[in-house]
Amino acid sequence: MDEMKDIPYQEALGSLMWLQVATRPDLSYTVNVLSRFAHNLGKLHWNAIKHVLGYIKRTIDYGVTYKATGDLNPISYVDSDFARYKDTRCSTEGNIFLMAGGPISWESKKQETVALSTVEAEYMAFSQATTQVL
Repeated sequence: MDEMKDIPYQEALGSLMWLQVATRPDLSYTVNVLSRFAHNLGKLHWNAIKHVLGYIKRTIDYGVTYKATGDLNPISYVDSDFARYKDTRCSTEGNIFLMAGGPISWESKKQETVALSTVEAEYMAFSQATTQVL
């Protein structure tokens, strides 16, 4: 742990958070997971941050594109896993809303309540997405 104290993990993570909130929905899940280790990181977590930064460098020309002829009816995708984290048995959920061919809202987060089944995890994810719509 002492060898990791001078590593700018939180600064790099903050930059990734800004990117995923502002323009890069493809980073949402990864940033969500990496942020859980901001105060208790190891070399594996720092290597993961460097991997993400390399991914961004390789995809720097990617961007969000909206089409003038795109469908103005919102489209949403919602998903969750079931008990992905064995230590807490919590699930992760995510959603993205598209309009005119591009994303207008997205989210990935660890569910606060432990689901007892896949159906319950999916229901909680759908409920969160419905709240976002409203």
